[in-house]
Amino acid sequence: MNRNRATCEQCHGDTPHESSIINEHNVKVACQTCHIPIYAKVNATQLHWDWSTAGKMKDGEPYIEHDEDGNATYKSIKGSFTWGKNLKPDYCWFNGTADHYFIGDKVDTLSVIKMNTLNGEYADRDSKIIPIKIHTARQIYDCANSMIIQPKLFSEAKGGGGYWKDFDWNIAAKMGMKAVDEPYSGNYCFVNTVMYWPINHMVSTADKAVSCIECHTRDNGRLASLNDFYMPGRNYSAGIDNIGILLIIFSFAGVTLHGLVRIVFYRKNNQGGNHE
Repeated sequence: MNRNRATCEQCHGDTPHESSIINEHNVKVACQTCHIPIYAKVNATQLHWDWSTAGKMKDGEPYIEHDEDGNATYKSIKGSFTWGKNLKPDYCWFNGTADHYFIGDKVDTLSVIKMNTLNGEYADRDSKIIPIKIHTARQIYDCANSMIIQPKLFSEAKGGGGYWKDFDWNIAAKMGMKAVDEPYSGNYCFVNTVMYWPINHMVSTADKAVSCIECHTRDNGRLASLNDFYMPGRNYSAGIDNIGILLIIFSFAGVTLHGLVRIVFYRKNNQGGNHE
């Protein structure tokens, strides 16, 4: 549950804007969606973690590599990392509840394993569009039992089975799964996973909020991935558009024809009067 947090509305009210149209967005759009246009403004945020590359050594010892900002891009004990700064959020519907992967859950590896799912949809009265960070990873997995492995990572010294000392995934998997009372087949591999993190911090000043055109556009708008509702400026019907174009053409044609007829009769009437 995510329903006990302090909300923007509790301090700023449900109608904080001078424009009533903008205030109406509050029904289905969380304040953060417009007021957090980018995240990771100062410090980089981790976007991907690949455990499968862990275990490399230099001169027989574990090592760490950093990027120019000092972020660890590789650690022998944890694998590879990808970082990002000044990022546009992704977006989803969220009603304040979420599902999570639990130790022992069996999963289908034909698709990316969701470590958590943020619940919500347009038709849900409690759902609003929120900004999120999508974090991806490759994690150790039991190929036969179809479940994420909880490996033993820490031990005081070598020989204790902890991966961070012994760098043996098989032993770490065996001991880790025994500790959580789950089976281990002896066969491990690595599988792609994803997590969805709601973004609630790093609010920008009003002058830097998301502009209308960033969402209400047909070309790669911020909310392009949410297509279960109608949005003015983004959604359209080709048939209705064509009918509208034809109506405009017919209107102009009718006005033009009417004007021409008026001109013709006017001239005829004038010519007749001059003859008399």
